[in-house]
Order: sequence, then structure tokens, then C-alpha cells
Amino acid sequence: MLASAPSLPGCTRAASGRQGSAAGKIDNGMDEDLMTRRQVASLFGVTSAAVAIWARRGRLPEVRNEDGRPRYRREDVEALLRSGLRRRAR
Repeated sequence: MLASAPSLPGCTRAASGRQGSAAGKIDNGMDEDLMTRRQVASLFGVTSAAVAIWARRGRLPEVRNEDGRPRYRREDVEALLRSGLRRRAR
């Protein structure tokens, strides 16, 4: 039996085999928790633009829903959080 991972606030669960919606669900045949760019930014205490930069630089894998909006897998966000990535002081 697998233990369930702790969920982060604001995560949504993508339903398998069903049509996705703008609420962060993708129809990819797998169950996964997805977060919006704003939710990730809030968790890290940075701007949404900073999260977009992390995705462009390959630090945080990004998936797109059918509307083309970016979403981030909870497990990828947790891994980034554990790695200690924080906003740089200026």
C-alpha cells in the first residue's frame, strides 16, 4: 500500500479519462495534482513572472492544459521546494 503524499494548498487533481477543464485539469490518462503559476508563486513568496522564468530555465517542468494555460505538477513543486530554491535578495 502506498502512503499518500501531503498535498499543497490549492492543488487540483486531474481526473483520468475525462475531459479537462480550465480549473487545472488535463486529460492525459494519469492522476496528478496540478498547481497554477500563481499558487506556486505564493508558496515560494515570489511573483508569477519568477515562476515563468524558472520554467523557461528548466528548473520547474511545465505542462499546459487544453486552454494553453501553464500548470505545474505537485511532485515537481515539492522537489523544487526541497532543493531550497528561494528568491535571491537584491
